[in-house]
Amino acid sequence: MIESAPWLAAPSTQPPEQQIVVLVDAATLRKTELLIELCEHCNPDGAEIPFDAILDRVTNSDPSVTDYILESPAKCPDCRREILEKILIVRNR
Repeated sequence: MIESAPWLAAPSTQPPEQQIVVLVDAATLRKTELLIELCEHCNPDGAEIPFDAILDRVTNSDPSVTDYILESPAKCPDCRREILEKILIVRNR
């Protein structure tokens, strides 16, 4: 059921001073790319997970207070388009 999906959490209501900004380096991006099957460009109907939910999992960060700065965009393994934080993806099983 989509309503209970953890990646669809409400936007943070935390004040800016309580937000955490994580710089995602190239090595971490390569780990996250292994979890991507397709992007919203390759599969517009099936892509439902924002890429930042994958970043939350890989970096073990709290999605309610974490924002990301990417050293470089991740790449879709299928079409090689850039994947930024809010791009929807299909997770690799």
